[in-house]
Amino acid sequence: MKKSLSLILFGAVVAALLTSCETAPVDDAISQQKTVRDAWVRVNYGTDYVALTESGLYILEETPGTGTKVKDSTYCFVHYSTRDLDGTYKKTSDPEVAKRNLGTYSDTIYWSPEIWRIASYTQNDGVRELLSMMRPGGSIKAIVSPEMSATTYPKDNNAYVQTSVNIREFQENTIYEISLVKTVEDIEEYEISLLEDYARKYWSGLDSTIRGYYFKKLKENPAEGDTIIDGTSVDVYYAGHIIDGITDNFLFDTNVPDTARMYRRYNKDNQYNALSVTYKKEPSDCISANSLVDGFSRAISEFKYGEEGVVFFHSALGYKDEGSGTIPAFCPLVFYIRIAAKK
Repeated sequence: MKKSLSLILFGAVVAALLTSCETAPVDDAISQQKTVRDAWVRVNYGTDYVALTESGLYILEETPGTGTKVKDSTYCFVHYSTRDLDGTYKKTSDPEVAKRNLGTYSDTIYWSPEIWRIASYTQNDGVRELLSMMRPGGSIKAIVSPEMSATTYPKDNNAYVQTSVNIREFQENTIYEISLVKTVEDIEEYEISLLEDYARKYWSGLDSTIRGYYFKKLKENPAEGDTIIDGTSVDVYYAGHIIDGITDNFLFDTNVPDTARMYRRYNKDNQYNALSVTYKKEPSDCISANSLVDGFSRAISEFKYGEEGVVFFHSALGYKDEGSGTIPAFCPLVFYIRIAAKK
């Protein structure tokens, strides 16, 4: 009860200070945010916090992990949430937090750890410093100050160099709650191991035809007359799943209504029309002729009319290090594909 009352009283103080920050010069705003940050910690933690770093990060709580500390090159699989000092959540990768605090949970979203790296400069300075303190299985709760919420690049980096103290948009303290699920040093080998496990588990150890690419026909059409002529548009039906080494069963897209219903993804507003794809006999030509991920286009070149098959491949033939929609970065995919019969 005492802590709750303190938070209510502190909220009024924070509101007053933040209001004054809105029109203050950047340096003054940063100084006032430091006053707010220090006061918040005194009210809520007293001296019972883990550390205050030289860069100004308050480490509020920490659960040590095991194994090797994160290096610049490490791929870090993390769950995280961010919130303001008043307790308002802003972002999360945790479905439970999304349900309870943001109201943004949906079972059509693939809730997975995000992949962060110190060396990629896709995270701000504060988060990258926090990662450098962590080990797999550990978690950390910390306040990242406004001046640590920018990204400062090395002088030899070609990206635009952001100088933290001059960035007006970074004017709020942010609480980060980060759990480091696991780390990977070689992301390509990690994906290959997922694919090989998938092949052993579901396809009797099917071999790849090129590195990271596996294909198997499930229904063949022996009729020579049903060979597809180069440049022909063919109708394609498909279902795409995510390979994660856990369920390997998350359906992220399909144009087959019965499949959508089976996976509880059916949307009455969708048309579920066939996908029109330009057929080319040579895989490289099929890839260049279609605005589709490379692994999917490559598979099309292997079919005749009326055939069905399965293809699975690593992210280098998919959405690479960016992901797409609900598909995470560095994510192997599997597609079940059916080519419509010849018209």
